[in-house]
Amino acid sequence: MRVSSKLLAVAGIIALVAVAALVKFRYGGNTAPVAVEPAVPESPPPAALETNSSAFFTHHTPTSTNEVSSAMTGAAADLTTNWPDKIDTILASDVPESDKTKQFLEMFPKLPEEGQEAVVNHLSNLLPNEEYGQLANLFTNAELSPEVLEVLLRDALNRPNSLKLPVLLEVARNPQHVKAAEARETLAFMLEEDDGDDWPKWQAKMNEWLQANPD
Repeated sequence: MRVSSKLLAVAGIIALVAVAALVKFRYGGNTAPVAVEPAVPESPPPAALETNSSAFFTHHTPTSTNEVSSAMTGAAADLTTNWPDKIDTILASDVPESDKTKQFLEMFPKLPEEGQEAVVNHLSNLLPNEEYGQLANLFTNAELSPEVLEVLLRDALNRPNSLKLPVLLEVARNPQHVKAAEARETLAFMLEEDDGDDWPKWQAKMNEWLQANPD
């Protein structure tokens, strides 16, 4: 009986050790199972968000800009061929002469040489002496055609001395200007002196002459 009791006690100890080993193996030495947190859905990556939002910012070229550009191009093209009609329309209008000259000056750079010649002829008749500076600026432009500059030279010769002499001197001192020689000859005739290329001397002589010969 004593032997049997001992055997039973040993068997019980072995069973307890086995159960403890099983628990340690299953739970990594912890006496309670580890709680597992529920999975959280992942947020979409920033790149994906940017790609989707870009659909709301599609850039379009305004149609109105293209239409305005086409209209301006068409208007410029019309002036190269239909400038006589445009000139007639301006001359026949009931607007003041100051508005007519403004329109002529605005269209002048867009015209072919023949149209520019026609316009400066009208400007010569429309622009009073008080506004001659606008024609003087054209006359000193050496890049204009000889025909246009010829009209502007004739106009200058019909202006008062105080307007005519300064613009003639400005043209005469520019060797690239096709009317430089004629302007110089006119100055020499009026001032009764030719100072060659000494332009400060020309200027002084002209100022002296204008004081003695006011308009």
